[in-house]
Amino acid sequence: MNRVGAVTFGAFLLLAGVSMTAEATEAPREQPASRFPLWGPLTPGPHAVGYKVLYRFDPSRTWAETRPYGKSFSPDRLGRPMRISIWYPASRPQGKPQRFEDYFRGGTAPKGFEDVEAQVLERDGGTYRGNFGDTAAALAATPVNASVNAPAAKGRFPVVLTTGGQGALLTTNSTLAEYLASHGYVVVTVFTLGRSQGEPSLGLSPSEVAITVRDFEFTAGVVRDLPNVDPARLAMVGHSLGGSSAVLFAMQNTNVSAVVGLDGTYGFPNPPAVPGILSVTEGYHYAPGRMRAALLDLRRQQPFIDLGAVRAFRHSERYLLTVAQTQHSSFTTGAMHSLFLPEVEPNPSGITRRSSGEGFYWSCEVVKAFLDLQLKADVNGLTRMKQAVETNPRATMTHEPAMAPRPPPSTVLAQLEELGLDAVITTIEQLRRELPEEPVVEEAVFNERGYALLGQQKPEQAVRVFRLVAHFHPTSANAADSLGDAYVAAGQKEQARASFERAIQLAPSDAALNTESRASLLAESTRKLKALTP
Repeated sequence: MNRVGAVTFGAFLLLAGVSMTAEATEAPREQPASRFPLWGPLTPGPHAVGYKVLYRFDPSRTWAETRPYGKSFSPDRLGRPMRISIWYPASRPQGKPQRFEDYFRGGTAPKGFEDVEAQVLERDGGTYRGNFGDTAAALAATPVNASVNAPAAKGRFPVVLTTGGQGALLTTNSTLAEYLASHGYVVVTVFTLGRSQGEPSLGLSPSEVAITVRDFEFTAGVVRDLPNVDPARLAMVGHSLGGSSAVLFAMQNTNVSAVVGLDGTYGFPNPPAVPGILSVTEGYHYAPGRMRAALLDLRRQQPFIDLGAVRAFRHSERYLLTVAQTQHSSFTTGAMHSLFLPEVEPNPSGITRRSSGEGFYWSCEVVKAFLDLQLKADVNGLTRMKQAVETNPRATMTHEPAMAPRPPPSTVLAQLEELGLDAVITTIEQLRRELPEEPVVEEAVFNERGYALLGQQKPEQAVRVFRLVAHFHPTSANAADSLGDAYVAAGQKEQARASFERAIQLAPSDAALNTESRASLLAESTRKLKALTP
């Protein structure tokens, strides 16, 4: 990889014609940079790029206003509209060259998508007109590397879901999507909508991030059945607040192998106006112990970053990369302003339009190398990531390896029967020394299993389970009382009496009990103890 900081932007356009080693069975094709000016130095892969839009309704959620102000109830019979854009490896280009504006001007949409198409045009077209002024027309007419409904290349390819932040444009990741598709990925995004037709835009709250996560759950279900998709190889790329959505999606969908956060908000601190790390840690279904997907955290260099959430993903392989002289939009197609606007004086951090554009193209190559490593088992992907950092004086990388995951309750219970109580306790004690804050024996989970065994007339097995719980929760009055119940069922009266006495002793100081539950447990343990008195 060339040193990005040393390459002029004019050289970028020349470099885009340089060929790379093909990653698929099809032979690489020559694609001059002048055809795709938004690509800068990015090297096309062996495939042409196809593009299509799927229009679907999610009938499990409503979109139309069912109770408009001042009107009677009218049901939404269609559901939430999902405008799904797909870039995919194609065998050849088709039809007239696609222009950048074709992404957001739309085509023939089915009934029920009229307001969605209007939002796409307003959000993307309006934003570019506002940001680029007189040059917006030149941007709109710029050719892109995608052909509408081009014939798909043979084979089944990994899937990469992409999303942006609050009010993200449809074109936020379009250049990255084209680039990855040319190298053998099916890249998918869904246009982000708000809660309803009356609230068409999303805010910043964790509940609204959850809406985006659910949108992509539906989208993943749609694309997994496409003939050119390999659903066993799945990744998600998210910019800004979309980075938080990507992480939460991976926690819920354990088929995800890789996540890329592009200046993800889960690394931002939390002043009142910014969702920051709360967008993940207070998000629905937040469960850092369930995060298994490898994570590439790629962000701009800035003094105030909180990666506490990332470091909680201890069972995830994490690559933390920073690049200086970039800004928040440098990781999106928004960095194209270096092509269409005049250069400006560097700000105090040395950021210019050119440095921002360079950072974007550099990040595209890093993302591809990471996805190659995780989804294609290409060990050269890691080598290319390291080379990208070594040859860019503005970049740094830290690697945090994944720790072995904790065994699930089913495994612990199976080992309890196979190896015995003492051996299991020894193993779990070692795990607790490695990660003391991550429980292996959760009291409620194992208590429920213990009583299930009592209901199945398996008291000896239940005793082992409740002894395990009592060992790892020695201050729990409830654990001691439950163990007493198991001893009674097993006919071990002396041990049962000792357990009930222990429960009565622990109850006054057990912080897990409120006043009512403490009184109830004391009364029950006392009653059971009296029943066992000779």
